Amino acid sequence: MRIAPILAALCTALICTAGAARAEDIRATFDVRLLGLPVGKMQFAAREGAGSYAVNSVFGTAGVGRIVNAGFRLSSAGSLRQGRLMPQTYDEQIDTGSRRSTASLRYDGGVPRITGGTVVSERAEDPQALDVAAQGGTVDPLTALWGVLRDRPAEGLCRYDTLVFDGQRRARLAMTGRSDAGGRTTCTGAYTRIGGFTASEMRKQTVFPFAVTYVPAGAAMRAQTVTVKSGFGLAEMTRE
Repeated sequence: MRIAPILAALCTALICTAGAARAEDIRATFDVRLLGLPVGKMQFAAREGAGSYAVNSVFGTAGVGRIVNAGFRLSSAGSLRQGRLMPQTYDEQIDTGSRRSTASLRYDGGVPRITGGTVVSERAEDPQALDVAAQGGTVDPLTALWGVLRDRPAEGLCRYDTLVFDGQRRARLAMTGRSDAGGRTTCTGAYTRIGGFTASEMRKQTVFPFAVTYVPAGAAMRAQTVTVKSGFGLAEMTRE
């Protein structure tokens, strides 16, 4: 993902539907903190049901803990089959504070195609750019994050493993550990850089350990907090 490492790791809510459930609008806001200081807010708006999903996310820096003025707008839509999110479209607009980038992806049979954005010229200037045709089975960054934050059944809650491709970079987002206490469940895992990153990015950090704490929400479990260990320090995202 072409955003600061801390946001990339976070970007790693909200409802789990099965069968022919009715479409439902969901909104959620998360406070983002770095080393305990407020960095900004991440907002989600989504709709799931009738075998499909659509989700939009907006992030903007604010507060005394912000490193730079940065933000992003992401949108993804696709099909929902037996609880699995399968993207068909993805669009992003990202401002890191030092540069801006855009990307548009479309999927055919689970294989992404780059259809626009500055990522096209960026790839053209990179002789080692990853082969897009070899990225079948991957999902976009927002779909991957949504898969972690959406309300989910308690059974199999911490079983999550997906490959992510944003048009340039390939990574893995996986939850593998689980602990239960006081009605809460904490899933642990990692965001791991695989390919398409610069040598400098790989030297700085390749694995970003994270933990997601879920609380009961009706018959499902809802993501309440996400913590990530990054080179900038401990980052935390808490649902309002």
